[in-house]
Amino acid sequence: MQPELLVEPRVYNGSFPRFDRPKIMGCIGLENLKFAKRICDDKVNFDLNLRLNDAIFKPQTLDVKITELLKFLSECEPTLKFNAESKLSRAKFYCYRGLMTLVACTPYENRESWKIVAILHKGNIYLCARDTEEQLHRKKHMTEEEKKFTSWGYKFEQFMLSDRPDIEPNPNLPVNENEEFSLVFKTNLNKHTIIYGAEMDGLRCDKAPVPLPPSGTDAIINYLSDKQFIELKTNRHIEFPKQETSFRRFKCKKWWCQSFLAGVDTILCGFRNDNGIVEELKVFSVAELPKRAQRLWDPNVCFNFLDTFLTYVKRCIERKIRVMHGNEALDNLLQVPLMSLLFEWAPGGAVYVNECYNYDDDPILPQWFIDSYGNTAKDGLFES
Repeated sequence: MQPELLVEPRVYNGSFPRFDRPKIMGCIGLENLKFAKRICDDKVNFDLNLRLNDAIFKPQTLDVKITELLKFLSECEPTLKFNAESKLSRAKFYCYRGLMTLVACTPYENRESWKIVAILHKGNIYLCARDTEEQLHRKKHMTEEEKKFTSWGYKFEQFMLSDRPDIEPNPNLPVNENEEFSLVFKTNLNKHTIIYGAEMDGLRCDKAPVPLPPSGTDAIINYLSDKQFIELKTNRHIEFPKQETSFRRFKCKKWWCQSFLAGVDTILCGFRNDNGIVEELKVFSVAELPKRAQRLWDPNVCFNFLDTFLTYVKRCIERKIRVMHGNEALDNLLQVPLMSLLFEWAPGGAVYVNECYNYDDDPILPQWFIDSYGNTAKDGLFES
């Protein structure tokens, strides 16, 4: 039986682990790139209910997989030149930023459980969060009021973002929640290499004129890499000390993790009333958010736990390989058939591996990806 992974914050005190500033490897949905011209503290009057009845809502899928990231990897395989490693110690992780935020915040989480599937395929590890029973039930029975709160966030983005850097936002159009722009990053967290997708809100064009994106993959990556992005958030007005404490404890922690993982330095929040009217804009420095925490959470603990969790995943996979294929398979991962493990956690407990998990009941990697991706590998390396 694989030992459980402890979660208590005291276990992960210490200095911040080595974390390379994320490098942009490409993007998804360039046609949906937006631009932000107004980034300042200000008093406003934005009605987030504007044309709400005409909005094109995102389908209420109960579970989110990593399909868009897999499409990107498949389409860009010849240019990415990611090595297919034979040794588990050098296996890369592929996931979304949301999963990394989920894991990093775990030592301070006291409300939401989580489930994460890890799949070993051709020498690399794919991580995908799955809904718990409680989350599935909540999504299935989401009220109209809850759906409205979600739509308000999209509408706020429309008030602040434009389709071109030289024009103003147009909130009089109905929102299309399916229009997403994402960056794909690569970073190293201590000994772990991670490739992850992150949905981005808008590119800053408030300080200097910004041209439209160029054509050509390399030119686009260079264009995106030397620009700054902004993260947009909405929050109810803070009126009481208890609300302020909750904001510092939960929102600031999640906002910091999300932004830090995407190399975003600034967050713009629209503070609204209960009727969906944003009345105040406030700018937050991502670097200053941990100071607002007032010891309610520690970024060092968050990232030390994330690092330890990734190590734990590799150790659990190593144990399964030894049991199923013998020690010699550890140095020849390209010959190991697809395998998966389910990691589960609930507040107050430790992370454990669910030995009863059946991947066939919930396949994460589509068959087209399994059949095609990595077939250019030769002697453990992709041919360039």
